[in-house]
Amino acid sequence: MEISKNDIAIIEQALKAASINSTDYEEIEQFETVLKKIDITSSAQNDGFRYDYDDSSS
Repeated sequence: MEISKNDIAIIEQALKAASINSTDYEEIEQFETVLKKIDITSSAQNDGFRYDYDDSSS
């Protein structure tokens, strides 16, 4: 599935709004976890590099 930058922005806005309007701490934590993953993913997509932390070459 291909997700555009616009799609990511919409998902981020929705998660932030849901987090602000929620009173359930577990739910807020889940929203923030997903937001962090989106931030990492969008950063990796933007710089053109894929980060692979495979240390099997040791």
